[in-house]
Amino acid sequence: MLDNGGPVAIKTFDNPTGTRPLALWFVVQCNMAGWESRGSGLFRGQIHRFEPILKTRNSRDSVAVAHWCDNGDSRLDLLPTSNAEEATATLERVLTPVLSDNLQDRAGELALEQTLQLIIDETRSLSPEPVPVLIFLYGDYSGMPKAEADHIVDELLATAVIAYGLKDSRSPGIWLIGEQAEVAHYVARETGGVYLKLARGNYATGLTQILRQLDSRYELGFQPEALDGKRHKLTVKLTDAAKKEHTGVRLRYRLAYVPTQR
Repeated sequence: MLDNGGPVAIKTFDNPTGTRPLALWFVVQCNMAGWESRGSGLFRGQIHRFEPILKTRNSRDSVAVAHWCDNGDSRLDLLPTSNAEEATATLERVLTPVLSDNLQDRAGELALEQTLQLIIDETRSLSPEPVPVLIFLYGDYSGMPKAEADHIVDELLATAVIAYGLKDSRSPGIWLIGEQAEVAHYVARETGGVYLKLARGNYATGLTQILRQLDSRYELGFQPEALDGKRHKLTVKLTDAAKKEHTGVRLRYRLAYVPTQR
């Protein structure tokens, strides 16, 4: 393991499954007229596909719902619960209204940031504190000034958050100059998650893939040299002997972390 390019001594190496619960936060954008394929609208009427999978989760894990809107609305719609039916019903309820598309990007950017902060604060209030997992159901046709996107990511990297996303294959991509495009993709990549593009009938397959990754993860622990509050680049590599023994293995890990005092 390398911290800003320098090797660090690994102090712990654990499979945390069964020792620390997960809080699965489904995060969506308000459904906006004419924006269905670029936001979260394509998931409307399809949330029931997730319910059978969520019902099989470990009873210690929980599921929650949050949303943001480009009118500035930011809300935790359902706090962590073991009730999968309540979670899917809440998601559908959030996606049912169709808002006017005459909304403001700036208000939406601030609302997204606020929603993620609310999730972090709620997670820290729980005991035992679960691992917060963000699952965006979102086409991610988005952009944001790079400094603001980095601020969001830095706040998440100072926690144990792992972000993932599901995107309908009909949703368009976006490319921008001078801004961070696909902000949710950026959050997922930096925190060690993935963003999957799926056909409508395969949404459940994507969620299953995400949960399998979470259940098979390992945690490496080390002592930072300084709690400086700055983003540190992380690199995790297999030893030469491990590469020979496990050919074809692909490591996925968060690309950075921010050491701070809690």
